[in-house]
Amino acid sequence: MTFTDDRVTTDSGLTDRVSLLQNAMHKLGADVIRLQTQLSEIATSTAPPRSQERQPASQFIFNLSREEYRGELAALVSWVNDFLIPVYAGPVTRWCPAWWEHHEAVGRLHAVRLAYLELTDTHLSGPSGPGLWHRDHLDPALDRLLGSDGPFADCLGPTGHRPRGS
Repeated sequence: MTFTDDRVTTDSGLTDRVSLLQNAMHKLGADVIRLQTQLSEIATSTAPPRSQERQPASQFIFNLSREEYRGELAALVSWVNDFLIPVYAGPVTRWCPAWWEHHEAVGRLHAVRLAYLELTDTHLSGPSGPGLWHRDHLDPALDRLLGSDGPFADCLGPTGHRPRGS
């Protein structure tokens, strides 16, 4: 041997290095095959649409069975009481304390929630989705619910909730 490297001083050292490199190449080759297989599986699989992955029902609440309606209403009450009222209505609002007893309010708020689930997921709606949700869904619904002729109009006195017309 005419060239001597400090790391490889004997033929057996060179053989060991070549063997290590061959093993590393085989491992890399196996990794490439594994990754190609995974990519092929991903490309050929049919992933469920994102809308099916959501927990809340995608049907409008008034189109659900009685049992589904109860479950969806419970989820809606949680969403409205835990998120919508504290964030958007605040403590000094004219919000009916028993809003779920107003069918118009239930329908409007459920529609707002369905739009929220879609439009605040920027992977689905793009970066302008949340702005569209505020402008096209939340603001008009709040204006109607809290308006002088809205479903909460009779509930704004000191006695709180009163069904319309009573």
